[in-house]
Amino acid sequence: MRHANPLSSAVMLSHPEIYVVVRGQAQAFLARFAERPQIGRVFASHQRWLLGQIALMQYFETGQIVPARYYDFVDANGVASRNTADAFLKEMLTYGVAREISASDRRSRPLVPSELSLDSAAGWLEIHLKSLDRFDGGERTRKFTASGRDMRQMHPLMAAAFMRTPELREQPAVFDPFVWLNNGNIIIDWLIANSQDADNDAAEVSIGVVSIQSMAETFHLSRSHLTRKLLDASDMQTIGWKGRRGRSELWVSNEFRREYARAQAVKLEIIDAACATCGLF
Repeated sequence: MRHANPLSSAVMLSHPEIYVVVRGQAQAFLARFAERPQIGRVFASHQRWLLGQIALMQYFETGQIVPARYYDFVDANGVASRNTADAFLKEMLTYGVAREISASDRRSRPLVPSELSLDSAAGWLEIHLKSLDRFDGGERTRKFTASGRDMRQMHPLMAAAFMRTPELREQPAVFDPFVWLNNGNIIIDWLIANSQDADNDAAEVSIGVVSIQSMAETFHLSRSHLTRKLLDASDMQTIGWKGRRGRSELWVSNEFRREYARAQAVKLEIIDAACATCGLF
């Protein structure tokens, strides 16, 4: 039944379908990555995700991304160094995720996201709105579509809240082996998307038999590098194999699944608060 107020993370985490909803959301993330891997790879580590949110926030606030202003915000909020922020914007240009526009002061060299990037951002938001609607039967997704998928007011509200929320600024320790890995966020999503039904208090959640070589190819990583990260996670008892590595069922710990659900619920709470402010609630 539809709630009178925006959903809280506590309400979502206590919902009997919490793991079903977040698994479906992770599957939707993977589908978007498969459709647009070039855009997906630019934002597919945790730090890059934060850098991308800041870039979009500044675009929706002012109609452009001014590098100097962008570097100042990134640096002041401790997200990355100015050099890393500069490299990120250059990569956005290289891959066509953003383009330069003319300005009266040519030294400012402002950027704007490509149309494909903006469409991808709207698709990312729609995935979350569908999750919220699944929790309470709401119509956020329909209203967002009816608005022309307008993110100008919503996104800055969400991104500002992301920046001041510790649970979204810092990933839980259970994700440490993957946080700084290229496509690390996508690997985390992949593990959840492929998780099988299990009791909410099950110690291990089966993923099935997984080829490390196939995973490496999917995520554009070397097999040896991915293997090292999986072994790091295994040493933490975050993941494991029921028998021989790569030849038996892979599992993730219940803590991994629980922390993933908690992070998603915190993010969804922020998004739902923005929905309420912007009339999508």
